[in-house]
Amino acid sequence: MDYKVLTGKQERLNRLMNLHFSSFFDDLPLTSTQALTLEFIIDKAQHGEVFQKDIEVFLSIRGSSVTSLINNLERDGYIRRETVAFDGRYKHLAPTEKALGLKPVISERIDRYMESLFVGIPEEDLKIFESVLEKMAENAK
Repeated sequence: MDYKVLTGKQERLNRLMNLHFSSFFDDLPLTSTQALTLEFIIDKAQHGEVFQKDIEVFLSIRGSSVTSLINNLERDGYIRRETVAFDGRYKHLAPTEKALGLKPVISERIDRYMESLFVGIPEEDLKIFESVLEKMAENAK
């Protein structure tokens, strides 16, 4: 098996998936990453506090990138930083009414994107794909 060829195909697929995902948000005032992050914040905030570190883990990106993302979402009125009761140095992220109003649209588009990726793929192939993904993630740790 030529692993370089496989890795090249995986990288190309990743780029295609990113472009495809972005296309679902072309007519919204949010990028696809902002929309995904906003949905995460809204969902997580319903069950507790959300911090920058949570987004870093969720998106698997560095803190500086998340800081920029949060700053833009805050600047555009989708989230606000609020001081937590246990320590004034910490700020949790809270969705605004503006963000909550977009939640149904964002969720529906994310769902449509995910469904579109798997059209025409038999269930048994998806199970093999899931197994391969899990093994690759294990190997990457």
